[in-house]
Amino acid sequence: MNPISAFFVRNIAIVFFFYGLAFFIMGLALALASRRRSEFRFVQAIRPLAAFGILHGVHEWIEMFQKIATLTRGYTPTVPQEIIRLFLLILSFFMLLLFSMWLLSSEKVARRRVYMPALGMVALWALGLLIVATALKPPPGEIIALGDVLARYSLGIPASLLGAWALMAQQRTFREHNMPQFGRDLVWCATALTLYGAIGQIFVRQTLLVPSMIINSTLFLQWFGIPVQLFRGVMAALLAFYMVRALNAFELESQQRLEEANQAKIKAQAAAIEAERSISREMERLNEELRLTAHELSLLLDLSNLLAAPMGLQARLHSALEKIVHSLHFPQVGMVLLVRPETGTLQVRASIGFSPKADVQKGESRYVAALGLGEQCVAKAMAICLHSDGTLVEFLPKEVLEDQECRQHMSPVTMLGLPLSVQHQVIGSIVLGQLGVSQEQKLSFDEAKLMVGMAQQLGLSIENARLYQEAQERETMLAELLHQVVGAQEAEQQRIARELHDATGQSLTAIALGLRGVESILESDSSVAIKQVRELKTFSTNALGELRRIIADLRPSQLDDLGLVAALQWYVQDFGNRYLIHADFVTEGNPCRLPSEYETVLFRITQEALTNIAKHADASHASVRLRFHPAQVLLTIKDDGHGFDVGEMLKRDKPAGWGLLGIQERALLLGGRCEIDSSPRHGTRIRVSVPLVREGRDVKDTTVAG
Repeated sequence: MNPISAFFVRNIAIVFFFYGLAFFIMGLALALASRRRSEFRFVQAIRPLAAFGILHGVHEWIEMFQKIATLTRGYTPTVPQEIIRLFLLILSFFMLLLFSMWLLSSEKVARRRVYMPALGMVALWALGLLIVATALKPPPGEIIALGDVLARYSLGIPASLLGAWALMAQQRTFREHNMPQFGRDLVWCATALTLYGAIGQIFVRQTLLVPSMIINSTLFLQWFGIPVQLFRGVMAALLAFYMVRALNAFELESQQRLEEANQAKIKAQAAAIEAERSISREMERLNEELRLTAHELSLLLDLSNLLAAPMGLQARLHSALEKIVHSLHFPQVGMVLLVRPETGTLQVRASIGFSPKADVQKGESRYVAALGLGEQCVAKAMAICLHSDGTLVEFLPKEVLEDQECRQHMSPVTMLGLPLSVQHQVIGSIVLGQLGVSQEQKLSFDEAKLMVGMAQQLGLSIENARLYQEAQERETMLAELLHQVVGAQEAEQQRIARELHDATGQSLTAIALGLRGVESILESDSSVAIKQVRELKTFSTNALGELRRIIADLRPSQLDDLGLVAALQWYVQDFGNRYLIHADFVTEGNPCRLPSEYETVLFRITQEALTNIAKHADASHASVRLRFHPAQVLLTIKDDGHGFDVGEMLKRDKPAGWGLLGIQERALLLGGRCEIDSSPRHGTRIRVSVPLVREGRDVKDTTVAG
């Protein structure tokens, strides 16, 4: 044995003291550091590592006192004392296992998943000790020595290597938080812990357990010339030194947190100041918006008053357009175009600022451009802005509230067209524009939004005016229809009286005179009386036919007895025979009896339409088609006559159109619809659709064409 080895052997108690002190200091430092608040998981995991250091240090000091007592007084530790020492050793390794597994697990893992593997390894150690003790049957003191060796093999080495792995994983976390210097300290800690476990726990005391019989502390002393306890103490000192250095990361973290808090405070103060400024700016903006809103409401109110004024629609539109152009900064000219319901064509109903003749003389086309822009608005149902470079940008009117392309375009807006809509139906357009481009009259967001609101109000006002005008015209028409109905009733009564007087009355007079003659002839010549009676029979038969025809014209009995299908079949056939016009009647679907008022109205519509054909159409062929559907009935009357202009004929001041208006009104009485399709030299088609409110009774189809 060399002098150095002999020195350490003689002073082995000092080695144990140094060894235990290193671990104890590390444990205290870690215990104090674990009380810090940190976002590092390492802070939570170092609590079991601190317990490992304190327990392992106490264990080494117990061994130190045992060595001192043995060297000075020949003391031999008792079995209970050795059991206590072994318990501290196993508990310290258990804490090292907890540290490793806690640091390697995720933050959300349950604690029992950390404790269970460590407890399992302790259970394996106990099972191994039981097997070894059963197999070797050593004395009690030797069993404790075997437990010590087995604990270092099965607990100390795995716990040290897992701890080194956990420290290497943690050093990456320090680097991610921009603390690479503390990551290097953890690398040194992992290295010291690896050497402590892989070498320091391999060379143990000599026992009957393989491989401690060969690889033990005596072999280590022979190979390296120092006790293995000194090597463990040096590794413990290195681990404690670099672990204490790594704890400085928490100081730096606290400084960073304090600095972040100061920065946050400064930002909060700046944010508070900015918030006050923002509130002030917001108040100014709200005041400006309030002023603009008041202006907008005043303008909209003025428009409402103008559009509700008691004057013609065109005069109201001109006044409203003039108000818009003079009240806004952007527009200098304006135009309102409306769709004619009868023809579907666009018509300029009001314009301000345009001079079409002057524009043509100057080679300009602002009027034509505005007209084209308004037509595009109606055709596409889109708002369109025209820029000074000729670019057209289409957008939905509601998109004016967004930062869209119309106002972002590089060239300024010179003309803006907005559709006038009512219930998703475009009834016209309004076009507002400038005579020239200027920055003072640039289209602003507020004015664009206001123009959209005005267009919406204008559309509603125009539609209301139209509905009011139509209501007035309908009232006038109803009054005229009533007058016509009364006149028609008088004319019908006159016709019936005339026919009764001219036809039936003369026949009855002839019968009366003939009966007198028969009375006188019977006295002289009976053969002449027989001839006279036969003539009287013919007169009476003709009179009866005339009466039946007059009654049928008033209301055919088939309509009440057999229903609409039979009545129309009879009437169409009689119409063809009476006016020498080829007429046919066809039914489709499942014929059924309809409510009485439905059958009467549909029969009168057919009667009126065929009467018009006989009087005005000069047709050679007419057809009546009655189609039954589950939800409606369709009646179509067609002819090949010379036709007419529907729009011109349906004017309220045209007496010739009262029959057609009467057909439309009869269809409306049943909640139905009447379509009249005709043009000069192309015949006429009248199509009436009536919804059914209840099911009718099925009838047999007795329709005969021709």
